[in-house]
Amino acid sequence: MPPCTCSSPDALDWIRRVFRECVSDDRELLGFYLALITVACWMTAQIPQLILNFRQKSARGLSPWFLAQWLAGDSFNLIGCLATGDQAPTQTYTAVYFVLSDLALLCQYVYYRERRSGRRQRRGDADDEDSSNASLYDALRSEDGGESSGGESATDPRGRGEGARGSMSPIGGFVLASASALALAATAASRGDTDGAVASSGVLRSALQVDDCEYNGNPQWMQNFGRGVGYLATAFYLGGRLAQIAKNRRRRTTEGLSLTMFALAVTANLAYGTSVLCASKSTAAVMRAMPWLLGSFGTVVLDLTILASFPAASSLLSLFGRRRRRSVIGDENYE
Repeated sequence: MPPCTCSSPDALDWIRRVFRECVSDDRELLGFYLALITVACWMTAQIPQLILNFRQKSARGLSPWFLAQWLAGDSFNLIGCLATGDQAPTQTYTAVYFVLSDLALLCQYVYYRERRSGRRQRRGDADDEDSSNASLYDALRSEDGGESSGGESATDPRGRGEGARGSMSPIGGFVLASASALALAATAASRGDTDGAVASSGVLRSALQVDDCEYNGNPQWMQNFGRGVGYLATAFYLGGRLAQIAKNRRRRTTEGLSLTMFALAVTANLAYGTSVLCASKSTAAVMRAMPWLLGSFGTVVLDLTILASFPAASSLLSLFGRRRRRSVIGDENYE
């Protein structure tokens, strides 16, 4: 792919040639390096969880709603990147990788669930053939993947009533989040973004050649639609995290979850959100990137909640709290 051209003469040549992006000052350069950190983190984030599932021959620690909504969020994120047309090429390429990684994790979950169900059938532990052949749909209905903290099947007659009631919580939240995000998408698609239209037409006027790095040939309605889809992706990202938090609270354990995966997710989202802010040259640009900013910083808060529930993190927080109290008491005694 031939190198593109930048309107600024100060744009770094090697970034323009290799990544087809225009970086002309220190702030944009910081955002570019943070974007590279984001890519590195996301390329490896789900690998620790895949390895942990393989070693344990189980994915019981993961909520199926978390996996399903993560896949939905990354899929809509990819659609949004393509529709807006103003995302960096590296963001679009990694969005494709996100979808493939989510599919691998979801397929692994289904495989180990079906394998466990087949083992129960051979042992004769299931009540009937239908209950032993539990599907992903059954896992979503039982909300916690068909397992309680004690490892019992959600199709156990003793837990049917509780499981049926519990399944309505994620389904209701899923529908509510989707409806809200679709409403935002429709509003964004129907509302004219004057500043965005001026920027796009300005690029069209100045870009006499199609190799302009800042050229965006997508029509304005498609860009607005892409931002609306970005809000939909955010709703799925947040909904999936809430489902995992709910499962952790029910099981009273984070066994089966990879702390490294969530730590990398926090790092990636913080780096990504900051890189977007660094690349935004105006308030209008920040508003156009709002769907992705909400998705990144919003999931950071929820991922930190999940991290805080890990025993290692809890011990570290307790140790920090004790040291701080000792410091305060020492200062009071000194006075």
